[in-house]
Amino acid sequence: MAKANASKGFLFGAIAGGIVGSVTALLLAPKSGRELRKDLADGAQVVTEHTSRIAGQVSDKTVQIAKQVGSTASTAASKAKETASSVVDNVRSWRSGAEEKLEEAGEQVKDVVENVKDNAGEELTERQLEMANN
Repeated sequence: MAKANASKGFLFGAIAGGIVGSVTALLLAPKSGRELRKDLADGAQVVTEHTSRIAGQVSDKTVQIAKQVGSTASTAASKAKETASSVVDNVRSWRSGAEEKLEEAGEQVKDVVENVKDNAGEELTERQLEMANN
């Protein structure tokens, strides 16, 4: 493990040294000022083009991701709306079904009460007749 870390450190040091050496050689090379300025301008141009290309790619990806997020959010919102609507409809149908069942049960109770009244009235009349006959 320590050997791998030492190898990485050496590799990074070699790369950094190479970069510093290249820049130093470029700046200290026996060129005229005009040639050196041209080389620096060309290098800056390459860096600018490369940066612009990368920025364009990032911009395109950002737009693509934003569209995907918007589409997904829109789909999720419509699904949530449909689900809520379905739940409301189910509750309403359950409520109306329960109300109908309560009304039916109330009618049945009324019928039973009427039958009890009728039967109780007939029974009372029969008992009154029996009592009167006795």
